[in-house]
Amino acid sequence: MNRQFLLCLIIVSVLLAFGCAEKNTAYVDKSAVKKLAQVSVVGNPSQIDTGDNYAFVALDQGGLAQINLSNFKLNWYPEMSAEDGSMIKFWRNRRLAYIEETDCLFLYEVQTTDKFHVISTADPDTLKVVDAITGGTASVQDIYARALDEPLDHNTMEIVFCSQSMNLNYALYDGVLYPGSIYGNNTHLFLSGVYVEGDYIYAAAQQNGLAIFNKTDGALISNVVTGGEAQKLVVKDGYAYIAARQSGLKIVDVRDVNNPVLVGSYDTTGHATFVDYSRGHVALSSGGGGAYLLDVSNPAAPKLKERITECGYVNSVKMSGDILIVGSRDDGVFFYEF
Repeated sequence: MNRQFLLCLIIVSVLLAFGCAEKNTAYVDKSAVKKLAQVSVVGNPSQIDTGDNYAFVALDQGGLAQINLSNFKLNWYPEMSAEDGSMIKFWRNRRLAYIEETDCLFLYEVQTTDKFHVISTADPDTLKVVDAITGGTASVQDIYARALDEPLDHNTMEIVFCSQSMNLNYALYDGVLYPGSIYGNNTHLFLSGVYVEGDYIYAAAQQNGLAIFNKTDGALISNVVTGGEAQKLVVKDGYAYIAARQSGLKIVDVRDVNNPVLVGSYDTTGHATFVDYSRGHVALSSGGGGAYLLDVSNPAAPKLKERITECGYVNSVKMSGDILIVGSRDDGVFFYEF
């Protein structure tokens, strides 16, 4: 075997080795999510809220679902006992808010009288209705509730809810006796979603985009039209992430509440209704378009990580750490790790 042939053989072997190595390192797993569970429920999953251990789902025409996040076991409550021993039936429950720190769940009922059932979750195996909130609760579109950093006149929680009649309500609550709203203001804006961050209330104001209010008295501070029809929102690290129905996701810089600025957007298939944020990612429910998971580490340029279509028509989404929860109109509640 002559030297020229040996040299050619060595060159061909090297080229083949590098070619194979390049192909191997180029392999990328296309899926950004891993399906953990699918839980069948009765009724339409209208809204989801979570703590560290449980997800709670408002089921329109189905009551309340409680799902353990460690094993995805379902507890279904078409009715629930009250402190006086009576049984309260749940019919059409479309909105809810859960405060894990105070073991308190607010479940909105629209069947016979518009009101919030106040449910104690202190014993997760035996939930119990302990109170009801009425007054200014007709046609509620959204509710946001959280524990106060420090108790205020024995109150441990603050609650914000908006109604179809343009009203914005702010209340304090001690979990025992609801004293009524601190204020209920006519904002002259149709509000679909509310969120509290610091001293401000942020609201999804449908075709008027994002509205920012002073939490102390409900006075309007600023407003920015975002395009689309703002439905729900979440505010994290100085940015408001808005589900804007036919216009998908809208991102507004709210670090200066007097001058909010639209900085980013992502168009989706279907109508974006609910939105949530976790660890640099945003999830959107988009009706017939499924659910979207977006990387928003750069709010000015959101990037698609995954579009989930196996759930069918998606009503709602919620994120808990690295778990994405998807509420499907026809197929129950899906859990994904991302």
